[in-house]
Amino acid sequence: MPAQPVILAALIMFFATLVQSIVGFGSGLISVPLIIPLLGMGSTQAIIAVTGLVTSIGMIWRYRSDMQFQHIWRIILASLIAIPIGVRIPELVPRDTALFALGVIILAYVLYVSSGLHMPHLHNRWGYLIGSFGGLLQGAFNTAGPPYVMFATSQRWPPFEFKGNIQTIFFVSGLFVVLAHWQIGNYGGDAVQIIAILIPARLLGLWLGGKVDRYIQPEPFRKVVLVMLALIGLNLIF
Repeated sequence: MPAQPVILAALIMFFATLVQSIVGFGSGLISVPLIIPLLGMGSTQAIIAVTGLVTSIGMIWRYRSDMQFQHIWRIILASLIAIPIGVRIPELVPRDTALFALGVIILAYVLYVSSGLHMPHLHNRWGYLIGSFGGLLQGAFNTAGPPYVMFATSQRWPPFEFKGNIQTIFFVSGLFVVLAHWQIGNYGGDAVQIIAILIPARLLGLWLGGKVDRYIQPEPFRKVVLVMLALIGLNLIF
């Protein structure tokens, strides 16, 4: 594969990881729609699934004392059942249709967050439904953040518990996404070499995010991220 698309993908990966390190989510929402045109649908999903584990491990370690497994095990269980179905979606759906659906998901999430609506408190049993939907999205697009963040918001988790719980879900379910991609042969060709290039970009974004996190006001930064996500979603739709 030519070097230019891989270098651009590494820069995108660095920025997406920096965002996730600061606000706790957003890596897949930013990186997937921007990297797909560079590396292709199947390769992007498989590669981001592997490199995403790096981000999750780093953030789990950072917030390990705040994670509460009893609040998230239902989501994890349901997502593991749904992931193998989600991984097959890009094979069954035309590329333009899949990208349109991804754009709708991103834009709907941005509109929800920007609306200022407050999620009512959801019982933990809702975790099964949230996990199923998130597993489909993670398997298909590596973008399970929206349903998980909405559920976490309804639980009123403190900021550090929010990040620890969300990243634990991403890590456990991400392992199964990687296994599913491996099983259907998505790690052939240049995939291993590209992963070896993108992982340092992930690590650099994770490290820098940890350094600047304390100096950045979360709310203004979150608004910038939402505007950027809205532009990405609109571009995918239109």
